[in-house]
Amino acid sequence: MVLRNLVAGKKNSKVKPKNRRGGNIQFGWTYLDGSFVIDPKEHLIVRKILKLHQSDKSNQHIADYLNTNKIRTRKGGKWSRSVIRAIIIREKKTLITRRK
Repeated sequence: MVLRNLVAGKKNSKVKPKNRRGGNIQFGWTYLDGSFVIDPKEHLIVRKILKLHQSDKSNQHIADYLNTNKIRTRKGGKWSRSVIRAIIIREKKTLITRRK
């Protein structure tokens, strides 16, 4: 079907911009005008996650806190400890990279 559309000269809606790689954009970020920028609303949630982590709360406790307070993921789902862990690890790597 895609090949048929390309041969017919129709644009494929699934074609990505040439300067952007595939995959999901990390929580707390958005893609705007060809570059990644911090999403202000999501960044507040990331900061809350880091604050809870610094006060020695477990990843499961943080996920439960967000779910109890009806703070949803970007797609409207519930938080899990593995997603919380990934956000914390990514943010720690970002801090280390910025210090160099």
